[in-house]
Amino acid sequence: MKRKTIAMLMVASMTVALFAGCGSKSDESDSGKVKLTFLDKHPEDEYKGYFEEAIADFEKENPDIEIEYENISDQAMKEKLSVLAAGGDLPDIFFCWGGECLNRFSRSGKTLDITSYMDEDAEWKNSFLPAFLSSSVYEGKNYAVPYRSSVLYMLYNKQVFADNNLDVPTTWDEFIDVCDTLKNKEITPIAFGNSDKWYTMWYVGQFNANFVNKDVRTADYNPSSGTFTDEGYVKAVQTFLDLNDAGYLGKNVNSKDYYQVREEFAAGKQAMILDATSQFSFYTGAMGEDGYGYFKIPIPDGATGDEASTIVTGGSENYAISAETKHPDEAVKFLKFLTKKAQAEKQTKETGLPNAIIGGITEDNSDAVIAAAYKTSEDYNAIAEWLDQCVDGNVSNTYMASLQEALDGKSAEDVMADVQKAAKEVADANK
Repeated sequence: MKRKTIAMLMVASMTVALFAGCGSKSDESDSGKVKLTFLDKHPEDEYKGYFEEAIADFEKENPDIEIEYENISDQAMKEKLSVLAAGGDLPDIFFCWGGECLNRFSRSGKTLDITSYMDEDAEWKNSFLPAFLSSSVYEGKNYAVPYRSSVLYMLYNKQVFADNNLDVPTTWDEFIDVCDTLKNKEITPIAFGNSDKWYTMWYVGQFNANFVNKDVRTADYNPSSGTFTDEGYVKAVQTFLDLNDAGYLGKNVNSKDYYQVREEFAAGKQAMILDATSQFSFYTGAMGEDGYGYFKIPIPDGATGDEASTIVTGGSENYAISAETKHPDEAVKFLKFLTKKAQAEKQTKETGLPNAIIGGITEDNSDAVIAAAYKTSEDYNAIAEWLDQCVDGNVSNTYMASLQEALDGKSAEDVMADVQKAAKEVADANK
């Protein structure tokens, strides 16, 4: 038993050393240039070439700076960031998801506060879509910049709406009226499939933002202080369950998955579907630009959150700078290069990755529907990051499992009782 324990410790030590080595950085390259290490998560061929070219262009403009680039997969990034942060050896510049993923680095002093750089360059700061820039703010300070964005909208099949003389709803009552009209004509109003459990989190995450004040959500999404006792969380779950109980989501929703129902929506079998702008290209390919439209998710009746009318669920992918970097000015210069409007437009055109710049997504580098959707997103002031990314993994897994049970009859109160229990266990473990 003792030998086994020693062997396990040796393997763990070697693993940490391996990861730490990947993140190690030095002041200068062999050529005497300032060297910055950059960790990103786009190893796929359709993305990798763009980022390599962008780095080469930056180095050409800044011959005294050299970028040491590492590019790994999504899952590897989740594991590696934690290991590097624990070892105090984060790269100079690194990819990070928004929400709690970024906040935990900011809280622990791992990321550089770049507020002063943004205040000194108001043009740069004001170039970002406000909702996405806000997702990189922690306690009033900027700790990252968004380079990729995604916004949640309700999509609708234009042919189905036209055939049934339906107008695009703008209020919750109008939305429910549309659902009732479709249901009475034996048309499933909303395409929904939850066999993989995560799809419920889009709905509940949005409704949490409608019903619960920002400061409460921020405290609850923090693993060390989450309680989820605000009554708004129950209202959010109940609002979602009401859609299912009314039959608007169709039948046997836990036996279908997201990919199945989006195909059915595209084929005209359902009238609406909740989806993100990052997925719009699928619908354009399947239905054409004129086959579908989108509308802002109506604010539910009784929503009293302080951001109820100005927030939307979405996601930002960001670049942050290590608090330990020895070259903060050069690192900020690189971030400015990657996120300047011309470069952002090129990113979207060449890779399809939607940028986070005001006016940065147009019909020249995207399609008409996506361009219009991002124009609409300028009305939002805040982003509610994907709920399964905002909260601790144990809380997220409990949320998803309990919501799946709720679609088969479990109450909203019982769902939140499960979440509260998981949150307490996580908070106790983080004390």
